[in-house]
Amino acid sequence: MYGNYRWNNEFAGVLARTSLTESWRGNAFVNASGELQFYIRIISVQPDDFPKEVKEVTFFGEELERRCGFYDNKTLGDSARVEALERYLDQYVLFFNVEKVKRGTDDFYNAKNISVAKKSRSFRENIVLEAIPIFSYKLNRNLISKDIFEQNLANNRPVGENKQVSKEDDDTPSLIIWNDEDNESEYTVYGSFESHEYLSSYGFRFSSKLPLKKTKMNEDILFNSYSREDVMFIDSDNCARLQDMLDSAGKTLSVIEELSKKKEMVENKTTSNDKEFELMETFKRVCRNQGLYYDEKDLYNFHTAMKTGGLVILAGMSGTGKSKLVKCYADSLKIQEGNVLMIPVRPSWQDDADLLGYVDTINQLYRPGDSGLINLLVHASQKNDDLYIVCFDEMNLARVEHYFSQFLSVLESGGDLQLYNAEYNSLYNASVFPANIKLGANIMFVGTVNLDESTYHFSDKVLDRANVITLEMQSYAGFMKMEQNRLTDVENEQEMEGSAITATTYKAFKKNSQVVSLTEQESELLWNLHVEMQKSNKNLGIGWRIVKQINSFLSNLPANSPFTREEAFDIQIIQRVLTKLRGTEEQFGELLGTYKLDSKEVEDSILLNLLSNLPEYDFEKSIQVIHGKAKELRLYGHTI
Repeated sequence: MYGNYRWNNEFAGVLARTSLTESWRGNAFVNASGELQFYIRIISVQPDDFPKEVKEVTFFGEELERRCGFYDNKTLGDSARVEALERYLDQYVLFFNVEKVKRGTDDFYNAKNISVAKKSRSFRENIVLEAIPIFSYKLNRNLISKDIFEQNLANNRPVGENKQVSKEDDDTPSLIIWNDEDNESEYTVYGSFESHEYLSSYGFRFSSKLPLKKTKMNEDILFNSYSREDVMFIDSDNCARLQDMLDSAGKTLSVIEELSKKKEMVENKTTSNDKEFELMETFKRVCRNQGLYYDEKDLYNFHTAMKTGGLVILAGMSGTGKSKLVKCYADSLKIQEGNVLMIPVRPSWQDDADLLGYVDTINQLYRPGDSGLINLLVHASQKNDDLYIVCFDEMNLARVEHYFSQFLSVLESGGDLQLYNAEYNSLYNASVFPANIKLGANIMFVGTVNLDESTYHFSDKVLDRANVITLEMQSYAGFMKMEQNRLTDVENEQEMEGSAITATTYKAFKKNSQVVSLTEQESELLWNLHVEMQKSNKNLGIGWRIVKQINSFLSNLPANSPFTREEAFDIQIIQRVLTKLRGTEEQFGELLGTYKLDSKEVEDSILLNLLSNLPEYDFEKSIQVIHGKAKELRLYGHTI
């Protein structure tokens, strides 16, 4: 291994008592630049390709302040600053990546991307932590549910990616973990594994000569371990206990049993389908009664996107009823008025403090933003079975990736929204506004946008996480006819009855087992689109996140949907792929093709040629969008 190098997997460590590298300086000191510097002793089992002689790494106080909330009071003397650092670090186990930096003939090992967790009650100085990889659907490293995960394990098939697993043949983890997305505190342990293999397209495959077993994680072990996003650090004694539990009381994986359970779940979903049918009938009726006339397919498109995605963006001309559609959807779900929040976005918003609020250090208070969002999120975290909708009206009047930055990282997979660092535990209203708020599956986020000269375009970071739906207007003649029918129908219709749809019922509308959703032809088309987009711009393409979301959308079309699968795939190409094509003629000319002003046709289009490879799909709407973008290139030199 030559030059600089970074290990992607996480290490665990604690403040070194005495530095092995510079013992004359101690474990922490103020360096020549006046910055705190300290050494971390590695306490986790090192990967096979990590130098065994390296027992500690270096880190700096300035980054600790930025990432973990430590405060270095530089008005104090050097010894007092060091003592404050040691008192702080003595409370925590540190988690980090390691980077090797070569300077001259010497190698230096530095900690990067550090985070901290309070030491457990069972922590001891000679502890050794083993890194057990965690797999789950929400981590987006694979497209499989727990049922499919277990079937793949039992059949020696790949189970997806995990950066904590070494690709070295001799570095196989004996145990792996599944984290249940329905109950984030529930972990299932699988083992024991004797070998593993990395398949570049599908992730890791684990093998064992003995039958594989599983067992639920013991609570005592869980409370004394350190759970990260995709790895759990468990001390070696508890790992041995887990192994004994598997051997003595573990349940042998049975493919037939798991498939049987899956069949039973499908048969029990009839009631859920009925309720979803009732919801869509109500949705259509509410829209009609409110004088909102959209094509029925638009309503099904919106509903499917809402139940499968973290963020839905409604685009279209001003005055076409985008915000009203959101309110109609909330009325159809019978969500109480206080649980629906419409937030007008302000052009002056620069970062998430404008939306979320800030810590008033002078008065020791958390000052929430005046949008009311934080109050609603706190309320939603306490009412898990109530549904909530947050709508950002004219979302792109300010740069979304600035004021909405925190949400973009947690919306898709769930998680905690951080209002402030937990070290501010002396805030007077900390009990009302906690440091972290859980964003549950009971909250839906929508944005409405107008695409004109007064607004900002979305970055790929936003587009990767959202279904962008452009609503189509009905013809004026059709509008007048539907309006006359509405006035007649309203006189004969009674007030809607029934109770509100709970978060549990709404969640049952969604199917999570999506591994075989895409056909081979669809997968091939998406890959070919990705390759051609990469040729235009190396930072552009169709990532795994988008593929999974297209999978999810197609799998979750309601049973009574007016869409054919081909039509649904067509609109997903528009909403998840073509929205990303924004740029100059030099960049996208070959991809989109040449628009001929005389014939009003597009020639030499790579995209149109790729779509024509699937003759059973007519891609009517995608072709229209490609024509429109090619015309923009011809007229303006760039796509809008």
